[in-house]
Amino acid sequence: MTEITLGSIAPYATQFVWSTYQVLGETYYDSEFDADGRRIEMTMTPIDPQQEAAEYIFVFKTPDKWGTTSYSHSASSAVGQLDYLRLIRTVGEAILDFCTQYAPDSIDISGDDGDSAMRSKKTRIYAAFLQHNAGRLAQAGYTFLRRGNSLWIVRKQAYDATGIDTPDNPDM
Repeated sequence: MTEITLGSIAPYATQFVWSTYQVLGETYYDSEFDADGRRIEMTMTPIDPQQEAAEYIFVFKTPDKWGTTSYSHSASSAVGQLDYLRLIRTVGEAILDFCTQYAPDSIDISGDDGDSAMRSKKTRIYAAFLQHNAGRLAQAGYTFLRRGNSLWIVRKQAYDATGIDTPDNPDM
């Protein structure tokens, strides 16, 4: 995993259209792309709309054995059918695209799976990917934090020329 960089593997897609929808006053963002004839769905779910910070949970789903989609490795019908490194590269591009378009304060990108061992494995893979692509993440104004089994992309503070924190200024 130490060789996973954004430049070493061709992504399935580089252009993403994020559609929004409202549920109980919360804005969700969805996008999708094609990976070797399989539709991959991505969602940014708001964590707590009562908070001032724009925090999201990121999930991507692949086709499952029952004709729907799932984030579970064991339920996926795409296991062995997709290039997992290309998939992770594409998801990385999508997350960076979301960050540059919507400037969220943070995104939880922890691995999720019904199997706890697979959940930990996914988080370790994502952490290695972020570690080796920290420069690109920093250029977008973000860093990442790992706490236990949680992995977060976090926006760096936005300061104006005076050095004053200006989080409400959309140009910062």
